[in-house]
Amino acid sequence: MEMSGWPVFANVCKEAFGACNFQEKLIEECGQQPDIAWAAFYHLGDDSIPWLYRHIPSLDGARPIDLIASGDADSVRNCLWGFPC
Repeated sequence: MEMSGWPVFANVCKEAFGACNFQEKLIEECGQQPDIAWAAFYHLGDDSIPWLYRHIPSLDGARPIDLIASGDADSVRNCLWGFPC
């Protein structure tokens, strides 16, 4: 998926991030990449951090936390961007 529209989507997600009471922890878990944290919270709310540690079928069974750590954060972005709203 082309990532050129990601910043617009991430900014929409950021607007909801103020309701997150674990912002610092979530950003840390997302490899200090706030845009991923914003989108994770937007879609998953309190389940955001546990989701990072799950094996996700749409990520070929990989865990988002491992993809982020290995430098493949765009795969996680694409996954989050593809969530139904």
